[in-house]
Formats: sequence, C-alpha cells, structure tokens
Amino acid sequence: MSNKILVTGATGFVGAEIVKQLVNQGKSVKALKRKTSNTQFLKDYEGSFEWVMGDVNDIPSLESAFEDVDYVYHSAAMISFDPAQKHKMFKVNIEGTANMVNISLENGIKKFLQVSSVSAFGRYDIKHPINEETKWFEHDENTNYAIAKNRSELEVWRAKEEGLNMVIVNPATILGFGDWMQGSSQIFKNVYDEISFYPTGINGFVGLEDVAKACIQLMDSDINGERFIISAENLAFKELFEMIANGFGTKVPSKPISPFLRAIGWRFYWIKSKLLGQQPLVTKETTLYTSRDYIYKNDKIRRALDFEFECIKEVVQRTCKKYQEARI
Repeated sequence: MSNKILVTGATGFVGAEIVKQLVNQGKSVKALKRKTSNTQFLKDYEGSFEWVMGDVNDIPSLESAFEDVDYVYHSAAMISFDPAQKHKMFKVNIEGTANMVNISLENGIKKFLQVSSVSAFGRYDIKHPINEETKWFEHDENTNYAIAKNRSELEVWRAKEEGLNMVIVNPATILGFGDWMQGSSQIFKNVYDEISFYPTGINGFVGLEDVAKACIQLMDSDINGERFIISAENLAFKELFEMIANGFGTKVPSKPISPFLRAIGWRFYWIKSKLLGQQPLVTKETTLYTSRDYIYKNDKIRRALDFEFECIKEVVQRTCKKYQEARI
C-alpha cells in the first residue's frame, strides 16, 4: 500500500504549504506543476517529494500524475477579479475540478480534498453570519471568482454522489508569507508602502499554516461528504491594517475609503493595469466586497477536529517579520 498523495496547485500559496507540512510529517508526496510554474515556495524542500508535470486542463498529463496515488489535495485554482479573465478562470476552476474528480473516480482515489473559498457562499451583501449551511443565491453582485468557486464545488458534490469520498474546505482571507505582489499577500505590501486608506468592511481571516493544518487533519480523519469554513477571526480591515502597520513599524492607515473614493480607485487601477499590461490591483468587485461586513462561523471545524486557531495578531507579527527578513 503506497498511501501516496498528489497535491495540485503545489507551487501556489496554499498548495506549497500543504506540501511542506506533509513532507515534514514524513508522507510520500507528488506535487503537480506546469512548465511555467514558479517553484520558489518549495525550493528548500527540493528532493523531499516528487515533482510531476501536468495541468488540470490536460487530461493525459493528469492520468500520468495519478499513477500510484491514493489521496488528492486539489488546491490548483485561478484567482482573478479582472472581467477579461472570466472564461480562462472558469476553465481552470470549473473544468479543471471536473477533470480532477473524474480521474479520481476512475482511479479509485480513497479521499479527495478540495481547497475552495468562502467566496463560494456568495459575494452579495449577506446580512447574517455565514456558516456551512448558507445557501448560494444567484445575484448580480456575485463576483466571477465566487461563481467559479461555487460551480467547482458542485463538481465535487456530483462526484460524491458517484462514490467519491470527499471533503471541501472554505478558507477565509488567508494571511501568510508569500509573493506580496499577488493575492491576499498584497495587503501586507500596501500597508508596508504606507498607504493612507483602509477598507471599511469586516471579513474573516486565517493564517496560512492553519489552513494547511486543517486540510491535513481533515484528510487523515474519517470525515466524508462535508464542507468546513476555515476562519480564525472576523476583523475589521481597519484593525487588521493597524496590526500589520505595527508589525512593520510603519504609519497606520487612517482614512476610510468612501464610496466616492471606491468609484475613483478601481477606475484608476483599471487604467493603470492596461497601461502597464498587468492584472489590476483593485477592481470594482474587490472595492465593493471589502466595504461590506462578512461574518464567518468556525464552530464546525472546531468541534469536528477539536481545532484551535492561531490568533491573527500572532500570524501578522510572524508574517511581517518574515517579509522584513526577506527584504534585507
């Protein structure tokens, strides 16, 4: 019995952390990467796991990657709030997940874990605390990313009905050391650069290490056919930005982003992105949902695994220290 594990998205923020923790536990890991993947997050672990070439939208490459595999962590996904990236994101997140569960069924995978997102519950103005039973509603304010994550989950639930043992995790905004030019790590860069403004909303936040830890504990458990919100604390962005500024020793953002500034801001970043040929740092979608209050409940994961989260203040302090050390 090999008990070999396949991790997709292994070169990404969450996937790399899952690989690290699995390797540290002495487990046999295959990590999926593409020819264009940047493997910087795992450079210190080279030789302690097996790289396999593949792409979630390339079925022949996946069939090869699945050889001798018993367990699958599916963390490969595309995150974008740029409307121009919608179709590409849907192909990676929805079709890619369908490919993954189909091949898992064909290969008799013992258990499949999908790393989803709290976005899969919706990004409209939800007025009540969100838990695992919160239903998806079609709404014109749902982001394309939220739609993609919701529909990708439907593929996993469909596979469950076809016999696949599965579990889904829905992490809140993940905080940790990574490429601070991308994703939620940009929050640290913005505060480090001493921006003056902060979003007025509330959101759930969780440390990167806790996300990977929860994934592994769920995979190793007998839990099947469930989803779990992975969120340590619900905080105002203002409070989070203050923590980060204190961690860096930089100026605390002091000006709330008004509706007028939101309207100007996303247009400015859109024009800038077109001129520079880059993904926009701020979009209409992100300015809207960061102005709202989203409260995520974590009771289920706490009860199921007796799970204890690291407090966000400690996560922020450690992450700020890592960024400072990396820049010296």
